[in-house]
Amino acid sequence: MLWYKIITSFFLCFLITGCGFSPVYVKDNKSLFNTQFRYIKIDPIQDRVGQQLRNELVKILHPTGAASPLKYSLNTTISITKQGLAIKKSELATRSNLIVRANFTLLENESKKSLTTGNSRIVTSYNILDQVYATKVAEQNAQIRAISEISRDIASKLGVFFRYRKK
Repeated sequence: MLWYKIITSFFLCFLITGCGFSPVYVKDNKSLFNTQFRYIKIDPIQDRVGQQLRNELVKILHPTGAASPLKYSLNTTISITKQGLAIKKSELATRSNLIVRANFTLLENESKKSLTTGNSRIVTSYNILDQVYATKVAEQNAQIRAISEISRDIASKLGVFFRYRKK
């Protein structure tokens, strides 16, 4: 029985390497970070939330700094809506959903041609408390969590685009 497991695991290892699998975040000169992500200019995004999203995208896409010249531009818009949940008999909400949507477009700088578009939608929730300050802090925390998730989602979608792009 043990030999069967060993042979099966070796077979699976060879199968995975033969299919062309390679992780996005690998640390070598051929990774997406070194070949494509560093050449993306992240355009400014409206409002404070947009600034936070842009900063998260810079952290993910340019961990060692942007390259020059920048070949692509990432244009992003963001919107936030609140949705009350857990309504009491007094018609006061005790819990709220924060719905964050981001639409993005990757443009080629030279031709201004749209290469890919996409969107992300994240729902986070927080408690509405009796203290106004505590509720505000909980809402800000939910917003930070949503922005972090959206930035990772956008980076993943860009990684898939560059990985399977037809040149």
